[in-house]
Amino acid sequence: MHVAFLESQPTAGESLRHVVENLGHRCTAVRTLSHAWALVHEDPPYVVFVTLNDSNKDALQFLEKVQSLDDPFPVIVLSPQPCLEDAVQAMQRGAQDFWVLPVDEERVQQTLLWLEERRKANETKERVPSTTSGDNIVTSNPAMLKLKSIALKVASSHATVFIQGESGTGKELFARFIHRHSRRARGPFLAVNCAALPENLLESELFGFEKGAFTGANRLRKGKFELAHQGTLLLDEITEIPIHLQAKLLRVLQEGEIDRLGGRYPVPVDVRVVSTTNVDAAAAVREQRFRKDLYYRLNVIPLKIPPLRERLDDIPVLVNHFLQRFQQTLGTSTVKASPQALKKLQDHPWPGNVRELENVLQRAVLLSDNPVLEPEDLEFDPVETPQDASPLPLMSLEEMERRMIQKALADTDGNRTRAAHILGISVRTLRNKLHEYAQDLPDNY
Repeated sequence: MHVAFLESQPTAGESLRHVVENLGHRCTAVRTLSHAWALVHEDPPYVVFVTLNDSNKDALQFLEKVQSLDDPFPVIVLSPQPCLEDAVQAMQRGAQDFWVLPVDEERVQQTLLWLEERRKANETKERVPSTTSGDNIVTSNPAMLKLKSIALKVASSHATVFIQGESGTGKELFARFIHRHSRRARGPFLAVNCAALPENLLESELFGFEKGAFTGANRLRKGKFELAHQGTLLLDEITEIPIHLQAKLLRVLQEGEIDRLGGRYPVPVDVRVVSTTNVDAAAAVREQRFRKDLYYRLNVIPLKIPPLRERLDDIPVLVNHFLQRFQQTLGTSTVKASPQALKKLQDHPWPGNVRELENVLQRAVLLSDNPVLEPEDLEFDPVETPQDASPLPLMSLEEMERRMIQKALADTDGNRTRAAHILGISVRTLRNKLHEYAQDLPDNY
């Protein structure tokens, strides 16, 4: 494994280099930031040890540049003396760890052994054709880079991660990123959309069932928890799980075992749970729609992804990323966007976030043969705009809610998923409202 050292002083990490070399790794030492960055491109290391100098400037700049990569490599910061402020700055910028010199040889050996295992696991996965669209997090936004560094840092732990953010912001990308950089990377990654399944199917989907558990159960079926054994299970839209199933889920997280439907004995499982939601989870707890004890059990590592409208500096890099992907997958000829097109994209509110941006760009490149994307090539999905400037008549909140549901369904041709997105509620909540207002809404809704 290639290990690099960025040292402003020649003797700063000399003893550590000898330890690393004695462990059988190839070492390269550079003195300046420019030489380190050249090495990254010419002979990429798998891990870099960076020694702090008087100003710490080179080390922090190097960390920031590494985190801007699609697939950042581990960077361990070395310091000749303990300093809490230096450690915090380094970890905030994405350092894998912060070590005070001299370092115990056993710690070096254990860390490099784990990194070597992770490298081999990633190489194994890369040789297997992927059926997904990729799990790289493309960003240059400081807030997103910080989230990415936190995700990378906690990936090696067993802690549950709770990812919150609007639809289309990339919550599943973060979940896959965490799995790929974890010690479970060789294990399965499975995802369950908790809002997409009816309540009676969700329990069997998660926990499985025994033969004869109910009518039609003619064989044993393992649930997602068992299938994800020694891997990662993503519970998408977890706040939509019914209360009684939340209690069962809490027991799984606490005890590490599941009860199949109709089963007589618990089944042990070893699963890392990552959960996501596009609603305010704390508000769901206050409204007693989500158990407080489950919330705290899941929210060990919280990640809140900002919407695209709050990180417009990401639009140029995302545009380049998607245009390159479309060239490879669709054979399109568009290679970049003009400044005017980028300006138009940055002026849009993006209610659908990155997913909407991808759709807009895909539509544009499929309909255009030009190498450069222009403003006239861009067509946005219609967003809600006021059509009537007359004063809103007074009415009860219940009546206003009913009218808004009717309008959202009418404007989306009865598409409940899109209507729920426009209204800012979950599909399950919309379904419950439709049941309440069944007598007042048209039959086809």
